[in-house]
Amino acid sequence: MTTYPRNPAAFGSAVSFLARTVAGARTSATVWVGAVTLSVAGAQVGTNYCTPAPNSTGATASISGSGSASVTLNNLTLSVANLPQNAAVFFLCSRTQDFNQNFGGSAGNICLGAPIGRGVGGVITNSGATGMVSVLADLNALPQPSGAVVVQAGETWYFQCWYRDAVAGGGSTSNFSDGLEVLFSGGGGGNPIPGMVPIPAGTFLMGSNAAGGPPYLGGSLEQPVHQVTISYPFWMGQHEVTQAEYQTLIGANPSFSPGPSRPVELVSWHDARAYCAALTAQQAANLPSGYEYRLPTEAEWEYACRAGTTTEFHYGPDLLCNQARFAFSYHTNPPASCVNPSGTAPVGSYVPNAFGLFDMHGNVCEWCLDSYAPYSSAAVTDPFVTGGPGRVLRGGSWSYASYQCRSAYRTNAGPGLANDNIGFRVVLAPVLVP
Repeated sequence: MTTYPRNPAAFGSAVSFLARTVAGARTSATVWVGAVTLSVAGAQVGTNYCTPAPNSTGATASISGSGSASVTLNNLTLSVANLPQNAAVFFLCSRTQDFNQNFGGSAGNICLGAPIGRGVGGVITNSGATGMVSVLADLNALPQPSGAVVVQAGETWYFQCWYRDAVAGGGSTSNFSDGLEVLFSGGGGGNPIPGMVPIPAGTFLMGSNAAGGPPYLGGSLEQPVHQVTISYPFWMGQHEVTQAEYQTLIGANPSFSPGPSRPVELVSWHDARAYCAALTAQQAANLPSGYEYRLPTEAEWEYACRAGTTTEFHYGPDLLCNQARFAFSYHTNPPASCVNPSGTAPVGSYVPNAFGLFDMHGNVCEWCLDSYAPYSSAAVTDPFVTGGPGRVLRGGSWSYASYQCRSAYRTNAGPGLANDNIGFRVVLAPVLVP
């Protein structure tokens, strides 16, 4: 295993990167990533970031990726263009970006965060021709202190090319390409419908110890706080299912507050499940193996809502009237009603959370797949409750107060209930039977 040499101790356990020497101005190879495929279909994969410095040709080296999400070939080809002659090349990788520090007077900057892995097994050289080289890498097979690297669906990786410009200044001068952000998704093939946000596996603290008085009005239903692990990656709709989406698939729109971009409401838990079943049937040819479109579990919902936060709202400790569609804020001085029109807002009207999910606070309460049950203090993995009479509702609505829109706030209702402050969003996740 080889790590980036600037200060190995600073990078910790680097993710290493297997490379081979390739000849010629343009070649191609494969990065095997296990049981995941790329989330971007077509020839180009990934989003470039970070401004590179010119090399001795006057051009800037540019890294790119190619692959396909439409077939289960699980590959990514990394290439870099606009290299000077006789450039010795290493491809670098990291799970984070924007380290953006200079390396020993190099012409450009590192745009990856620690730890950084680099190629092993030989330097790639472009054999005296300007142009493009590509790399073969195997992230999964390399030994690590804690086992092999596993690239999971829903993970974002960052790549950059570090090269020696043998022409610059009469000697070998380090330089860097721009960076490439690549989102991996899907197990065993399949493509999510547009608007689905990848959510990585992870562990969080579920529930809240908020005090019983204003502003949070916490209660025993949210306690005890306990550790929850979501062991699988999944996708969640970036917004609640809209009236246009529901109308297109089901052929009806029951909503009280009409508008194609507003969330559908006046839908029961049974209605929401019927929508998910119809979407699963429609997308059968595009589903990752063992996955379906369904309502989120309560744990999936809170994990996705929090998006790594531990505060009462994903925005922080407060929820103000300009941050979500709800009715009354306990976080103004004095507490006050929000001056909003009656009913829902178009989805995406407010700032999303760190995962890119909109309207997790307010707008409509969202059905979850679970039956309601009290929490226990034990750490759990992939919790899912079924068999009870009430189904969980999360997120609060346009008619609720701020405390009812908290990340941990939970309530429940009979699965046949339909009213104008209840809607839902879908996940693409492992099959569950409620």
